[in-house]
Amino acid sequence: MENQSKLLAEVLTNYAVPDPKIVGKLPKGGIQLDFVGHADITRILIEIDPMWTWEPCGWVNGRPHIHVENGTATMWGHLYVHGKPMLGVGSVRADKPELDKELIGDFLRNASMRFGISLSLWAKLGFSDLGDQPASPPARKPLQKPAVKPVADIAVISTLPVDPELVGRFVKACENAGLDHEQVADKADVDLHNVTNEGLTKLRIVFKEMSNNK
Repeated sequence: MENQSKLLAEVLTNYAVPDPKIVGKLPKGGIQLDFVGHADITRILIEIDPMWTWEPCGWVNGRPHIHVENGTATMWGHLYVHGKPMLGVGSVRADKPELDKELIGDFLRNASMRFGISLSLWAKLGFSDLGDQPASPPARKPLQKPAVKPVADIAVISTLPVDPELVGRFVKACENAGLDHEQVADKADVDLHNVTNEGLTKLRIVFKEMSNNK
């Protein structure tokens, strides 16, 4: 768990600000949004964790479940990096000629952002703690670890709120395990109305402990 947390914290440090060379422009709502393309997000994920993978939240006839409403197609899924699942969503116009590919690309960008990848493109505040400098992929080195970033840097991702659906999955898991979700939350000292990534990790730890002690 400690090693996983360290690896995930390094993602934010090394990949929060993308190289300007891979940042494109996407017209949306009358403005130009900065974005990193599907291929570059995939390359970054491979550099971070060669074993990364993803899966949709649902399947229909062997294909990822896609919800279409008001002309917009939406697909929810989980991205796994260093063994940690992160909920994400992809949404594009439903009349896109390559709908599935575009949904996957948008989902990967969204879920990757929740790990800290290209987070600066989604945040309105600057990354002064990272110098607002583009983060080139770190060179492969022997096990020489850089100085630990200040807690304020690493804490950014841990204090981001989680999607309410993850909280719902936690409540359902407690019900299936015969546990009172409020008791689990109280023991973890987590407010279920304001769950962060750090809080979700605490809930998982306490849930596992209470399940094993039943």
